[in-house]
Amino acid sequence: MLFLLAVNIVYFIWALTHSEEEATVSSKSRELLNTGLMLVSEFEAQTAALALENPEDLTLCSSVSGFSTVDDANNFILDAKQANLDAILNLTGSLLASQFRVYLPPEANRIAASRSLDRVEAALTDAQMEVETYLITRGAVVNGIGLGIYGLEEEANLVQDQVSELGFEAQIEEIPRSDGEIQVVLRPSNSDKVQTSEWLELSGGRPYLTRSENLCETIAQASQFP
Repeated sequence: MLFLLAVNIVYFIWALTHSEEEATVSSKSRELLNTGLMLVSEFEAQTAALALENPEDLTLCSSVSGFSTVDDANNFILDAKQANLDAILNLTGSLLASQFRVYLPPEANRIAASRSLDRVEAALTDAQMEVETYLITRGAVVNGIGLGIYGLEEEANLVQDQVSELGFEAQIEEIPRSDGEIQVVLRPSNSDKVQTSEWLELSGGRPYLTRSENLCETIAQASQFP
């Protein structure tokens, strides 16, 4: 009788201990599942929150290609900025030695620029100086007077000094170059991408241009977008 009572007590203690261990294991397993999985609704909420914190991560920039010269690209950049788009020059490939343009600052209009060109040419002729002269018809210095493009900065400095001695305020512009493609990167200011209407306006008269889109963050790594 005492033996059976002892056996029942031992069995009761064993069963109670085993039940508590199973409950502990089950509780730990559920904890791992809760920390390792995410509901679809939770994922969407986190994605939306990240987009609000980093809005540029989802913004599409446009890489525009097909420019034959840096001047052409710079003129396009000027038009883009007037359309309220951020734009930067992106030279692919390896950088080459820069060139240097000597010019006189823009006049108020084309008539004044033509008269200034006549005065410069007359002064150069009297001084027996052979300097290329031309009217700048596009870009940031439209209606300025071009005085040649030079491969060495020293040559540009010499022409600048000589023209300045004739009473003209010559300036020098550095023109970057590379052995790769000339591109312009466009970034929208107030939307998530460059709109079709904006692109058609910019590319009008420039049928040789093409563009591709990618996340601004990706493009900025190559183009040094600020």
